[in-house]
Amino acid sequence: MPLSDDPMKRARQLANLKPQPAPPPPEGNVRALVHGGRARKATLVAAGSWAERIHAELEAEAPLRDADGGLPAHDRQLVELLASALARLQAVTSWLDTRPAVDEQGRPWPAEDVAHRLRREIAGHLDALGMTPKSRAALGVDLVRAATSAADAEESRAARERLDRRLADLDGDAEEVADAGS
Repeated sequence: MPLSDDPMKRARQLANLKPQPAPPPPEGNVRALVHGGRARKATLVAAGSWAERIHAELEAEAPLRDADGGLPAHDRQLVELLASALARLQAVTSWLDTRPAVDEQGRPWPAEDVAHRLRREIAGHLDALGMTPKSRAALGVDLVRAATSAADAEESRAARERLDRRLADLDGDAEEVADAGS
């Protein structure tokens, strides 16, 4: 509908377009509550503090450490993904806890599917970080091999240095003998 040129009529036409603050929801209102299972990290409003706390705990619990004793840089993204997935799972579980086991039609809630997918995602992230018994065992073998290789490399470097010093000493002795004979 076109706007009127008459200022009184125009004001009346535009009066309903002024934003009105919505009344606050009644106490205990959960009708608009969503489970947050498909939320991205940036949209996890209710679970934001969960994700941050979980991330801090995961950083402390991760088995691999860099030279400074912190989380390796290449593991940070995976830990963030894991923390986000754990926070989403916690949000979905909390949402499901407020509902009966099945919906009005007698079917399981779709959020149950989301929770199942999140559990699989979390298991994959935990495995990749070496935070499951099987992955720790495989990682332990690799860590022992890496430590052994590093120790062997250090030992051969030290042996090479000792050999170089002995050769330098022998060269010095040979030069003294040659100088004395001439």
